[in-house]
Amino acid sequence: MDSVWGAGDIEAADCYNKKLLRITYIGSAVWNVLVVIMTPLVLLLYSLSEDTKNLVILLVIIHSIFNVLLCPVAFSLSNGLRAAGDIKFTMCAAIFATVVCRVIFSIVFGVWMNLGVIGICLAMVGDWLVKAALIMVRYRSRKWTKFQVID
Repeated sequence: MDSVWGAGDIEAADCYNKKLLRITYIGSAVWNVLVVIMTPLVLLLYSLSEDTKNLVILLVIIHSIFNVLLCPVAFSLSNGLRAAGDIKFTMCAAIFATVVCRVIFSIVFGVWMNLGVIGICLAMVGDWLVKAALIMVRYRSRKWTKFQVID
């Protein structure tokens, strides 16, 4: 029996990618707001200095803001491209962003700029930004529509 999934319907795939992005942005925003709200309450369970608590809250805020802005494209849209058969590009983009960019940004922000753990957090954001940019350029190029998915 033939299935409608993987039937080469590029318009439907494009529609579902956009729908996936909308759902992911909404879900990510709700989840990250809850995380930011809950973090000070969870920190009450630990015996931490005020400086440490403030650092944790800052890290959670940085992570949450950029998670909402960048991760839907960097990860969900990337998965949509992968599902359409664009596996090699998405894998190379992920490896490049994570291994090369995150390491370089960690050295620059964490060590050279002496930002410590905040610099490492910003390096993670840089990784997400690079991956999101690569994925968005690939998505808009429509090259992902040229792949044949095996049934």
